[in-house]
Amino acid sequence: MSMRNRAMAMVTAVLLGAGGTGIALAPAAGAAPAYFGIDGGGAVGNDWEDEENLGVEAYARGNAIALWETVLWADGALWEDDEGEWRPFKKSQIDGSFGPETESATQWWQSRHNLPETDGVVVSESWDFAQTRLQSHPGNIVQYKGDARNVNFKRVSGKYQVKLKNVGPWKNAYYRSLG
Repeated sequence: MSMRNRAMAMVTAVLLGAGGTGIALAPAAGAAPAYFGIDGGGAVGNDWEDEENLGVEAYARGNAIALWETVLWADGALWEDDEGEWRPFKKSQIDGSFGPETESATQWWQSRHNLPETDGVVVSESWDFAQTRLQSHPGNIVQYKGDARNVNFKRVSGKYQVKLKNVGPWKNAYYRSLG
């Protein structure tokens, strides 16, 4: 048996042994970390059907929230303040933080689109409805056709990108990273 074959046999035995004992092996040094954000490939009409829940208690801060807030702004969402007044969700509120205003605007959005869940948590029904308004355009642009305005996202190598406050540079729409 050659030295190379012997080395491969040893690696295989270690991997099989680790799998059998439940030991998880660390990724190889220098390996790229896994992308954990809004993603999509192929037709944009099914890009968002498998996204994570977003809310005050689930991924409450990140560029994925900024993407969702952009959807709210595009649809002209309203949020209820402490005095019970309804206010428009503004472009300046696209900050990547799922606070009370984003939660209230999400409740309004869910109710407006007759979704079964109107608790302000972005779940699969919300993602499914929103993705029906996505259209692919040249240059890696994915446009969301909102009730009040259309907004653009980028999709590069299967990763969605968003602009905070809908201006500035494109940022990957990570669940746990902002800016």
